[in-house]
Amino acid sequence: MFWEYDFEDHVRVIEKLKLFRESIKKEPEKFPKFISKNYAMLEGPRGFQLLETENEDHLANFVLHYQPEVSFDFQPIMEVSKSLELMKRMKE
Repeated sequence: MFWEYDFEDHVRVIEKLKLFRESIKKEPEKFPKFISKNYAMLEGPRGFQLLETENEDHLANFVLHYQPEVSFDFQPIMEVSKSLELMKRMKE
């Protein structure tokens, strides 16, 4: 998951982060499982974090919590061997 927001919204985003941490402690079943630390990139308020879920509601709950300040881009990642296998099947 890649995330990004405008620096002008920084205080508001940090407040939402604090609220989210409280929410996930109370109701972890409503959100995706976070499997890495949250990493920031140095060129502006953006970064990424690895997460997993099989429930689309988890992603929706997470995104809705941070809207409208934060935008997200979810990209699947997998081992190279698995991606090659999928590409091969797509060509058949």
